[in-house]
Amino acid sequence: MRRAGPLLACLLWMSAGSGLHAQPSADDRSLHTYLQARFHEDRETWPDTRYVAAWADLDGDRRPEALVYLISGDFCGSGGCNLMIFTLEGRSWRQVADMTVTNPPIRLLATSSHGWRDLAVTVAGGGARAHEALIAFNGRSYPRNPSMGRTLRRGVPGRVLISDGDQGRPLF
Repeated sequence: MRRAGPLLACLLWMSAGSGLHAQPSADDRSLHTYLQARFHEDRETWPDTRYVAAWADLDGDRRPEALVYLISGDFCGSGGCNLMIFTLEGRSWRQVADMTVTNPPIRLLATSSHGWRDLAVTVAGGGARAHEALIAFNGRSYPRNPSMGRTLRRGVPGRVLISDGDQGRPLF
């Protein structure tokens, strides 16, 4: 049997830290439990609610924050769906941001504002011409309405965290 080469070892290492694993991590399970409790009132009226969770260290503390894209009639409208950001605080989660009218792809940019990484989200629908908006941390949160963000020029590099093909997983 041949040993794995450096490229394969590197790919395995990268996938282990990127959420590309078969078993959900303890943070994935903790976040899912937290979201179910947080949105328990929606279970009856929006039982088909789904979400996509992506992980990225936004504040440079070497612990990833959770970006949660909520998909349901309660969290989506003609302009897109809600994107929330949570950070692990003790044994629970603290909400850092709640943005409306976002659409994938949602990307992590190399730039930062007030010590937190900038994001790019697609703004479309609701009468807006589709474009990518820069979402910058303002010292306390990310802006509630990304359509007010600066339009990004084409070709700004960034890593896709949530793609437009992500269907999400059931919340309930």
